Amino acid sequence: MRTSFFLLFVFFGLPVLGQNTSESRLNKFLQKKANKMELIGMQASFVTDTYIWQGNYGIKEYKTKDSVDSNTLFMIASSSKPVTALGILKLQEAGELGLDDPINNYLPFHVANPNFPDEVITIRMLLTHTSSIRDNWEILIPLYTLPEGGDSPLPLTKFLSEYLVEGGELYNREENFWKDKPESLFQYCNVGYALLGLIIEEITAKAFKEFIEEEIFVPLGMEQAYWFLADIPHRNIARPHEMSNKHMDFKEPKVLNHYGYPDYPDGQIRTTTADYSRFIQVFLNDGMVNGKQFLSKTSIDDFLKVQYPNKFKYQAIAWNYNEFDNWIYYLLMPRLPSHTGADPGVATVVSFDPENKIGAIIFTNSPPQGFINQKRFYQEVLKRLLKEAKRQVKKKTIM
Repeated sequence: MRTSFFLLFVFFGLPVLGQNTSESRLNKFLQKKANKMELIGMQASFVTDTYIWQGNYGIKEYKTKDSVDSNTLFMIASSSKPVTALGILKLQEAGELGLDDPINNYLPFHVANPNFPDEVITIRMLLTHTSSIRDNWEILIPLYTLPEGGDSPLPLTKFLSEYLVEGGELYNREENFWKDKPESLFQYCNVGYALLGLIIEEITAKAFKEFIEEEIFVPLGMEQAYWFLADIPHRNIARPHEMSNKHMDFKEPKVLNHYGYPDYPDGQIRTTTADYSRFIQVFLNDGMVNGKQFLSKTSIDDFLKVQYPNKFKYQAIAWNYNEFDNWIYYLLMPRLPSHTGADPGVATVVSFDPENKIGAIIFTNSPPQGFINQKRFYQEVLKRLLKEAKRQVKKKTIM
């Protein structure tokens, strides 16, 4: 829906933990690729079980000289979902819930697919996008605060009850649910992850954001991670940009407002690739954080395990082993637990290899346009970051 444009960049690549010759070459490679993709701004990291590298490129807003730096926050869209899922796994370990529990055990209102009112929807189904709840974009898109900017004024509980309970202002029997039984169909669902956020609130009697901050962000040292714009104590945030293409009636990038939406547990985190790397290190270290067991290895293994191998052979909890849904892609890339994020003006990708203890993360405030640029973003840059991470592991082994 957009065309590309020509823009000259000033790039800055700042490693988190020093820079050697191979990382200097990586920096030049990423600069070159970002230039070719004509991105406004980009942040990229590779991560191992003990090491994080971060590079920062471009600018935070079109036609400004305000460069992306190591503390610049990016809106990461659906790459937020694994964080929400980790919150659920933490509650499971605490004995507060079971993944196969009916969601109605915990919700303040009753949720059922009206086409199958007696079929139980479980927490595991929400985690794996098999609940039969459907994203109705005719309802969801107008709820984005793009025109005015800022966080959504619609509370999570209010939104979900209006969307999922018959008689609600946002309820639509035909469009809010699939005509397939729960657990019989895989269909990616944002609203399901919003429900997971509400389940966390109901069990803990805390705001979802408060629980995630206390139980995940603080213990992992994610000091630059926020759910709401109102909580960010600075304005070092990359502005999202809508890019032009042959289908658009504008030629230059459009700078969008910082926005929000009421189903925010399915997206909306603003953070850095370095902070998100600390989240990925939980999976690379079998749940260990700072010498302590943050999440059991059993839970980590369950998190990464395909949940319905006979039905949906690639879907784990939050992570997917077929995230790029293209057989040609997987001729050149390994099948790794991955997640992408896409919202107006942003694109993100996260992929990691728990066996080799490496990972790669890319955030941008301007989605790459066209097949070639998407190939550069989701394959070439990701592949190079994983290669550098593997090099770092090998160097550590030799030392």
